[in-house]
Amino acid sequence: MRICLLTRSFNLKGGGIGRVSSELMEGLIKRGHSVHTISTNKESLPSYFKYTFLDMPFRIPKGFDIYHAVTSPMESIWIPKDKGITTILDIIPVTNPEMHGARMGGNKVKYTVGKICFTVGCKQAARCKRVVCISEHTKQELIKHFGVEESRVKVIRLGIRDDLRPLNKRNGKFRIGYLGQLDKRKRLDLLINAFKESSLDAELVIGGRGYDEAYFKVLAGLDSRIKFPGFVKDDELVDFYNSLDVLIFPTAIEGYGLPPVEAMACRKPVIVLNDAIIPWEVKSRCVIVENLEFVLGSKSCLRIIEEYRL
Repeated sequence: MRICLLTRSFNLKGGGIGRVSSELMEGLIKRGHSVHTISTNKESLPSYFKYTFLDMPFRIPKGFDIYHAVTSPMESIWIPKDKGITTILDIIPVTNPEMHGARMGGNKVKYTVGKICFTVGCKQAARCKRVVCISEHTKQELIKHFGVEESRVKVIRLGIRDDLRPLNKRNGKFRIGYLGQLDKRKRLDLLINAFKESSLDAELVIGGRGYDEAYFKVLAGLDSRIKFPGFVKDDELVDFYNSLDVLIFPTAIEGYGLPPVEAMACRKPVIVLNDAIIPWEVKSRCVIVENLEFVLGSKSCLRIIEEYRL
């Protein structure tokens, strides 16, 4: 089968979008399909809008059996709808535009433009032959805001790598970890501040890259217990999770939340905040707390980890 995949990025450094896109591409090729890919190496918001609205119509080839917009309704705008499939990770730019991420830069004009453009994309995605959502939450939000027939929407949750498993390699100092994009939507400031105020004899290891990396490093200051190892490569991922005692994921909102699921596969407890908007199928398997100061400011952290150890 000839399949055209359209996405923002196949680069693993691009976070969840890059990982989902790459894993899908590799899986289809392994199954013998002929795969043609369309993506952009530009990261800025204006460049992305140019890519989706101006460049893409001229890059879509004819004669393919399936056209799959892999991670966003934006890529579905120009594809043949009778052969089209759109996978939607979330509709955060519509429901919570102020939380969309660092690309918006805290600018209300950008929020508004982003919401308008994403709404156009969702309306076009709704016309595709099939619509896939990665969680029940995203499915219900799509139906609520865009009136998509429920029978045409299928939930297919994100998979994880086969090699993610517990290795029982922990030794040394107690280790708290985070992995993901380093932008303000992830609320790493809450984690860093709570850890700095704590008296835990521990390390806080913050893995990943992002637009607000410099801000978080300044916030960490001279606290030698806080480490920033940078981007965690694929061949380092299993060892990274297994080096931790607990993963803390303080994000405000997620379409899914791959790092918590990956950490659970390595049998590591995951702590999230009560007010976080995360699909319940992921959040319900985490330790849900009201604030991080209580967790890290006393022996509660150790107690919680022992009580909820998977």
